[in-house]
Amino acid sequence: MFRHLLAHAGEHPALAKGQAPPGLLSPREEAILAGLMLWPRRRKWLLGRWAAKRLLGELAAEGNSFVGGLLGTPSLDEGWRSEVSILNDESGVPYVDRQGQGRLRLSLSISHRGDWGLVAVALVSGACIGADIETVQPRDHALVRQFFSESEANRVSRGHDADRTVARIWSAKEAVLKAMGIGLRHDTRDIVVGDEVDIPADLAEAWRALEIRLAPVLAARIQPRSLTLLCRDLDAHVVTVALLT
Repeated sequence: MFRHLLAHAGEHPALAKGQAPPGLLSPREEAILAGLMLWPRRRKWLLGRWAAKRLLGELAAEGNSFVGGLLGTPSLDEGWRSEVSILNDESGVPYVDRQGQGRLRLSLSISHRGDWGLVAVALVSGACIGADIETVQPRDHALVRQFFSESEANRVSRGHDADRTVARIWSAKEAVLKAMGIGLRHDTRDIVVGDEVDIPADLAEAWRALEIRLAPVLAARIQPRSLTLLCRDLDAHVVTVALLT
């Protein structure tokens, strides 16, 4: 269905300094990095590429037929990373481009929060994936008033852990909009995150599935595909994945 990976900026000394680990970037990526002047932006961007290429390499080395069919079976010693670029299209959606092949038919999503980078890759042909990581922390009440539906706001107000509930709902909305390729340009209240539902049989128990209701304008955009929304708690963070199949 999908695979995800969490990477930390402390995994390589270069990342913490906003520098590229040797052999990580393609020439196209090196040109992009050279244009990023601010250290926080450089580190976030690099962390996403570090996580994405690490996950792709692991999947190919494991013999995953879907990823291996696109990348081959690179070992950690080969220079395949310099041939692969993680770029963004006009809408900001990340994609994989390989030298000589162009854009690969592979959907991935990248998210950052503090020192953590998250990447998720859809392992189903034609699927679109969106992923988000959020920190569980107190937030301005304006976030709920302006961006949550009435039912979501009520769930926050009557819940015993409001900070985690807000993080879950907000993360879910971001993941869905990423999977649809439209990001936060759309009214988030057109996505209503509901209660837990039964998870797909092939998922680990750590994941939980959430009911998701889309306004007609969004539902029409994804038909006839189906949308699966999954989340899991990781200590002080919430990770959410939305998958369009």
